[in-house]
Amino acid sequence: MNKTRLFIFFMVLSGIFFSCNQEKQNQADLELIESGWKSVYQNDENGNRLAGSIDSLIVGIRNGYDVRVGWGWERERADSILRLEHMAEPLFLTVIQEKNVTAVIDAHPLLQSYIDVDNQKIGEGGHIWQCVLTTKGTFNAQVHNRSTGELIKDWPQRHKMTWFLEYPSNKAKENKPLFR
Repeated sequence: MNKTRLFIFFMVLSGIFFSCNQEKQNQADLELIESGWKSVYQNDENGNRLAGSIDSLIVGIRNGYDVRVGWGWERERADSILRLEHMAEPLFLTVIQEKNVTAVIDAHPLLQSYIDVDNQKIGEGGHIWQCVLTTKGTFNAQVHNRSTGELIKDWPQRHKMTWFLEYPSNKAKENKPLFR
């Protein structure tokens, strides 16, 4: 084999080796990027899509990925702006008609104040708070007496919501409905 052919042979072989290593590196980078908590869908208070894909959220639910939903609000109060954000892991999720999601937030003790950082303690009266949130922007909260179960307050609201999935590394995603 002459020197030119030998040189070309080694160049092609080097290119193949580099290409394979680059592909493995790109795959490893992709796995790092895709694993962990990601915001996958955001709806406004009227249920309109602001960002992401409802399909991504539904596929994640079907694959058993952990879900979190966040919501918050901003309001003027006296001479300042009040800002509050919540994040919760749903107790129960439902996919409706393959295009909407509802999340039930587990009951927890009602706090004395959700906005006063120096007054973060369990409220008096033993009341609990729970709600159902939807990708349509609805937020149906209720406050119950923990001892008697009596409904203390029915508190329907509308909120902008951000839906998160925790993507595990090295797991293939499927989009197979759970009823099939």
